[in-house]
This record gives sequence, structure tokens and C-alpha cells, in this order.
Amino acid sequence: MEINTTPQGDGFLMEITGSIDERGAEELKRRFLEMDVSSISEVVLDFKGVTFIGSAGIGKLLLFYKSLAAHGGKITIKNMGKDIFTMFKVVKLDKIFNISQGS
Repeated sequence: MEINTTPQGDGFLMEITGSIDERGAEELKRRFLEMDVSSISEVVLDFKGVTFIGSAGIGKLLLFYKSLAAHGGKITIKNMGKDIFTMFKVVKLDKIFNISQGS
């Protein structure tokens, strides 16, 4: 898994490619811990290149969301593939994250 992080105003764009498996989830956690959530209004995750996300990856997203939300921030996920989009809707993660499906 690869992550490219670009600052955007008072937030970040994180372009993610590959599989967010156990090792990918740990990389996400490491990247999230590097961010000062008290000054971030939004993190946009671009899932255009994500082929799989496991329970560990979802868990790391939820923990990061909890930290951001405590300071008024949010997570937006864009360009999500059909299978991952469907899974997020089934487990009601679309109620937590602002999600858009890719083309």
C-alpha cells in the first residue's frame, strides 16, 4: 500500500493505492498519529487505487475519525470502488463518513 499526503488548507488529501490489509492499516495508523488533529478540519481520503480494505483498516479509520470528530474535524472518502462502497453501506459506515463512489 502507498499513501501520498498533500496539505490542503486546514486539512489533508491522502491518496491511497493498494490493499489496506493488516500492514496497510498499521501504515495508516502511523500516518494518522503524525497529524495534529486539533488543527485539521477535514481529511479527504482518495480510494481510487484501493483494491481491498480489511477490518483492521476500518478500525484505524474509525479511531482516526473519533480523534478528528472530538476536535470538530471530519473524514471524506472519495472515488471508492463499487465493492468497497457496497461493504461500507452494508455496515452503515456511510452514516459516519462522507463517501462518494468512483466512476
